[in-house]
Amino acid sequence: MSTPTTTPAPERRQVGLGVGAVLVATLCWSFGGVIAEAIDAPGVVTTVYRLWMGSVLLVAIGAVTRRLPSWRELRLVAPSGALFGLNLCLFFTSLNYTSVANAIIVGALTPVIMLPIAARLLGERLDLVKVACATVAVAGVVVAVLTGPGGGSSGGRSLRGDLLAVGSLLLWIGFLTSAKRVRAQVGTLQFLTATTLAAAVAVTPLALLGPYDLGVISGVDWPLLVALTVVPGMLGHGLVAWAQRHVDATVSAVLMQGEPVGGTILAALLLGQAMTVPQGFAMAMVIAALAVLAATDRRRAAPGTPST
Repeated sequence: MSTPTTTPAPERRQVGLGVGAVLVATLCWSFGGVIAEAIDAPGVVTTVYRLWMGSVLLVAIGAVTRRLPSWRELRLVAPSGALFGLNLCLFFTSLNYTSVANAIIVGALTPVIMLPIAARLLGERLDLVKVACATVAVAGVVVAVLTGPGGGSSGGRSLRGDLLAVGSLLLWIGFLTSAKRVRAQVGTLQFLTATTLAAAVAVTPLALLGPYDLGVISGVDWPLLVALTVVPGMLGHGLVAWAQRHVDATVSAVLMQGEPVGGTILAALLLGQAMTVPQGFAMAMVIAALAVLAATDRRRAAPGTPST
């Protein structure tokens, strides 16, 4: 029988900060849909510009701070970056064939698939709280989408669109898993820079070879692209990249379910999009589940809590 040990105080603090970082990142990502909604360009074109703008800014910051990724770190992170970039392209492409509601519901399944994968491949512990919070959060997102204006039926749907959304989901899970594995070997800024560069390189051929006009960006689209690059891109993903060293991938996957909730609330406040009462209750369910999981994960690292 092993003797219970307490988590060191510095690590307890890092866990709490990590949970907070993921929640703030989720808020940053919530702005992404609102900003992208205002950009008059196809999703793939927006993605390419966002990734290359982010790459230039991150390389500049890395050069000034002398934290540019080495060739070894670039090679180590490249697969994760490619998965991230292709995930964005598949998601945006899926919106051409299926409704936003369907795409969001498919994406909400991330914790359902991530929990067993993280337990098996990353050695993370599953418990009743994680499973229960994931179940409530996923159910809340689905109900919020289906009870929103139009009942989740706006836009068309097709097997191709649903398969593209599923492909995007699997690529996102692959990114979260591979990124968690390499984060211990790469600094936060170096990881974010290498990921963004690899993603930009991976998606650029799709934009060049596809039926897209890269010259459609003009006028007010440029400052919106800068906002999209900095807020959900650099700040949001940067916070998650830092938190990956301190927070289980399963916990992060559940906490990220706050993104569609935040996006819906921001769309109502900034774009005047309507919300229904059942939708509000469903989003409250999601927020409650995230709050319980965040509090529980911090409490696990509290003094006197057995460390696994």
